[in-house]
Amino acid sequence: MLKWSPESSRKLVHLIVGTLVSACPFIFKSNIPPVFLAGVFIFVNALALKTEKFKGMHSTDRASYGTVYFPIAFLILALFWWEKPITLILSMLIMTFSDTIAAVIGERKPQPRNFRIWDDIKSIEGCLGMFLSSFMIIYIGTDLFAWLFGAAFFIPLPILIGTSGFVAMIATLSEAGSSRGSDNFSVPIMTALSYDLFLINYTHGTLNHLLIWAFASAIVFYGAYKFKSLSKSGVLSAYVMGNIIFGAGGFMWIVPILTFFILSSALSKLPKTENTLQKGSQRDIIQVLANGGAATIISVINFYSPNDQLFILYLAAIAAATADTWASEIGLLSPWDPIHITKLKSVIKGTSGGISLLGILGSVLGASVIGITGVQLGLPASLLGIIIFTGTAGGLVDSLLGGSIQATFQCTKCKNITENRKHCNLPSMHVSGLYLVDNDMVNFLNTISGIIIVLILV
Repeated sequence: MLKWSPESSRKLVHLIVGTLVSACPFIFKSNIPPVFLAGVFIFVNALALKTEKFKGMHSTDRASYGTVYFPIAFLILALFWWEKPITLILSMLIMTFSDTIAAVIGERKPQPRNFRIWDDIKSIEGCLGMFLSSFMIIYIGTDLFAWLFGAAFFIPLPILIGTSGFVAMIATLSEAGSSRGSDNFSVPIMTALSYDLFLINYTHGTLNHLLIWAFASAIVFYGAYKFKSLSKSGVLSAYVMGNIIFGAGGFMWIVPILTFFILSSALSKLPKTENTLQKGSQRDIIQVLANGGAATIISVINFYSPNDQLFILYLAAIAAATADTWASEIGLLSPWDPIHITKLKSVIKGTSGGISLLGILGSVLGASVIGITGVQLGLPASLLGIIIFTGTAGGLVDSLLGGSIQATFQCTKCKNITENRKHCNLPSMHVSGLYLVDNDMVNFLNTISGIIIVLILV
């Protein structure tokens, strides 16, 4: 009798469900039924994962939330890409088949060349399988589904090859840098975005700019890794994020966030004084997303629904991130210890919630640099003061959150107080604050506060 391992059962369910949801545009005239079904599956899978029911669906040799990420990704595609059925179908097919092919190749290879970018262990052979299968799905599927949906024109062969290669690259990078099944979310969403970005840049005549950026930025971010400004996962996420932002808005939108990254990385390399709480200057994927995730979402919204006001929100988010980062880096140069924003007592430099006069000046300077950059790119000069104020206020919000609700932990080995859930390669013990609100969450909320503040002011 044939025995199925839990992992094999999970793959079979993945293939069956993925194939069915990929066919939804052919089955339903409206996106209401798929959206409803996606919501039901999110609830059922989350409940099954929590109660350890239906282990065959989600059991692997590691903790994984892929069965929850999958319907969330489909829910987003059904909500926002229903009118682009080819994009939706191709994105789900890549998630369904290419991801499975990558996993099978990685498992069946006798001695795979493994590597780890974030949490999940991947193999070079599996990534190659992911790339080639994704390439073929886009290459064959684009014209096939265009014919099935009665498209008015077909893409020239060189552009089709370029589209297939670009999308396959982004999908493979998204899969390689995953954690606990997060590729079930990142792969279909990044596939949909990169597919639309490439083809729309082609129709707008800006494809050469996107290709030049994709090549040049790879060199830039590799240099950032060698300079130890970014970890491996940070490089991957920054590269994908940069391609999305550039593809969505071109030079006008990429320059502000690139300015933030380059100058903030340079500041992080300044020598620190003694009696400083060291946090490390090498950003990982979570830190990149925390500082640039909100700005990236705004750039995508503007790509699909252009609005001049969105550029102001974009600058506000980046100004807040820059103000906070510069306040921390420049504040460390102060000869005096900072004052805790809520406890009103001296604390060690680098402590969350600590503020100093030099740090506040750094915050204003950072927000000013982003504001001036925005003016050079077309922001009305009358809004410069608002961007500076918004960024500075966002930096103070960061300090307030960091000094009040941010979680602190104690290392179970060295007994030091830390902001990290893991220390000395061991889980840390939660001491105070809200467990879910770590430093990265505070940084993300900082950028959100910048957006909210500018919405109130403008």
